[in-house]
Amino acid sequence: MINIKWDEKYSVGHARIDHEHQVFVDLIINVSRAEDRHSSKDRVMRLLVELRKYAEFHFYSEENIMLDHDFPEYETHRQEHIRLLCELDRRFHDYRLDAATLSELVDFLFQWFALHTTCSDKKLAHHIASTGEHTPSS
Repeated sequence: MINIKWDEKYSVGHARIDHEHQVFVDLIINVSRAEDRHSSKDRVMRLLVELRKYAEFHFYSEENIMLDHDFPEYETHRQEHIRLLCELDRRFHDYRLDAATLSELVDFLFQWFALHTTCSDKKLAHHIASTGEHTPSS
């Protein structure tokens, strides 16, 4: 298992987005732990499907927040989400076919999460803060 945990540096300052990000980190940790437990490929695939579905839910949630706040980089950010889902599908397929290890997949997930959160998602939070609009807690 790689050393993954929630860190305040991933916080973007929007309660709902931060909560969803914490759930996403927990899902990555669950996948990583499955490797340590030598879980069956079927079990790991179920965890990966759960993570993939949550990512899609979170992206829709985040995009709705962008629309609610007239985020000027909405389309660029939405395209990043689409690219990630396509990349996840490709990497999941590679893992299923034994063309990639679970460690490689977990590393990709966490690296992507950390980069996307600290760059793209913080732009959204900054935009919301700069408009002086309230950031709801749910």
